[in-house]
Amino acid sequence: MTSVLDYIYAKYSNRRLFFKNGWGDLHRLRRLMQEGDHAGAPRSITVRWEKRRETDVAILRQGEFLSPYDRLPLPAESKNAFFELVLPPDASRETPICIHFAATGDEGFSRRRQFFAVPLLKSGIGSLILENPYYGKRRPTGQEKKMLNFFSDLVAMGGAAAEEGRSLIRWLREEGYGKLGVCGVSMGGSIAARVAALEESPVAVIGCLTAHSASAVFTEGLLSRYLAWDVLNRGLGRGEKAVEFIRELLDITNLARLPAPRNPQAAFLVAAGRDAYVPRLSAAMLHSHWPGSTMKWLQTGHVGAVLLHRRHFLAAIKNAFAGL
Repeated sequence: MTSVLDYIYAKYSNRRLFFKNGWGDLHRLRRLMQEGDHAGAPRSITVRWEKRRETDVAILRQGEFLSPYDRLPLPAESKNAFFELVLPPDASRETPICIHFAATGDEGFSRRRQFFAVPLLKSGIGSLILENPYYGKRRPTGQEKKMLNFFSDLVAMGGAAAEEGRSLIRWLREEGYGKLGVCGVSMGGSIAARVAALEESPVAVIGCLTAHSASAVFTEGLLSRYLAWDVLNRGLGRGEKAVEFIRELLDITNLARLPAPRNPQAAFLVAAGRDAYVPRLSAAMLHSHWPGSTMKWLQTGHVGAVLLHRRHFLAAIKNAFAGL
């Protein structure tokens, strides 16, 4: 039985539909589907520092860099990536750093700073919080909060966030940091898992409420009720169905197509047994594809896990870094 709270939250947080303007660049989407996944090596970035402030418990620095992603065109507002680095006052190059990717609708840095980065400082773990394309300072004009206008925006968002994360790992290693990890909740967990699978050097990876593929979330999970299906169906050729096209296209994100993380002792998953957003089977498939990884099942739904069980997310992060 899925969580009633998930359905209530979805009803009031999705007052508009995703992809109300259709597919976007359908020609490019078809080409991506044909070409498949060609990640290549992570690209080098040049970080420009903006703000710095210090408190009794943390050093906070905000920076930006030009996104290396180019498989789909990003809007002008999304081309620069913004992040916040949160370090303990006595930080050194020996300080572990966890990159936190955004869940759906998580704009800015404050939520992840409060829920994850600051508590992790007590364990000596620093954090790098990445702003998603299409969110916060990177949100394009005309987009209503998290409700992406085009389906191509979703593909570009996930692809860009993953490539930016890979480039940030390269940059952190070039800066001398050696103990690194990636983490995320829901969509952020899927992005973290992809980054870890593509990383040649071992990293800690923590996927919380993470699907094996975005296809499961948008064609089987609760979010499938909040897509502009009429518009998407009209935008395809005769005989094509939007749900089948989405399923095939988003199969590019299927983590079973990628190798398991290099160090399974540092791979931790947290799933919700009554999750209405991420099908239980999807979460189990990812764990099965990562032999040696650790899975923690929570007897709650997606929203309940986020609101009431963040301690399990934090514990997974600490345990993953301990496994490096």
